[in-house]
Amino acid sequence: MHDYPPRSPETLAAMERTRAAARQLETDARDVAIWLAARAPGILVRIEIQRHHGCEDQELAHVVPHVTEPEARRKLRAAAERALQAFGWTLKPEGRDVWSIFVQGEGRTLSAHQRLAAISRLEDAMNTASVEATQWPSTCGHDDAGP
Repeated sequence: MHDYPPRSPETLAAMERTRAAARQLETDARDVAIWLAARAPGILVRIEIQRHHGCEDQELAHVVPHVTEPEARRKLRAAAERALQAFGWTLKPEGRDVWSIFVQGEGRTLSAHQRLAAISRLEDAMNTASVEATQWPSTCGHDDAGP
C-alpha cells in the first residue's frame, strides 16, 4: 500500500465539484437530446458531448449531433449548443485532446412523463436565459410549434 499524504479539504471539495458537474452534464445532455429528438423526430440518433482533458467543470469543447439527415446537423448542433448554454455550460473549443460522452435522443429508459418533464426543464432554462427557440429547417419535416 502506498503512503500518500492526505488530501486537503480544498482538494476534496474541488473533486466533489467536478463529480457533481459530471453528473449534471449527463442529466443536461440527456434532456437536450430528448428535446432535440422531440423537435426533429427520426433525425437525431444521439448527441456527442466532447470535453477537453483538464477543462473547468462547466466547460465543453464541442457538441456533435449524430443524425440521419446530414443537412440538419448544423441546425441541431446550434440548437444543442444554445440549450446547453442555457443550462450554464460554456463552449471553449480550444483544439486540445478531448474525451466524449454519448447520449441517445429518445430517452429509452424514461417514461413519457419523464421525457416531457425533461423538455419542460430545458425550455424553462432557455426562457430564463432569454435564449430564443430555434427555427427549424424545412428538411426536418415538421412545423415550429414544438413537441
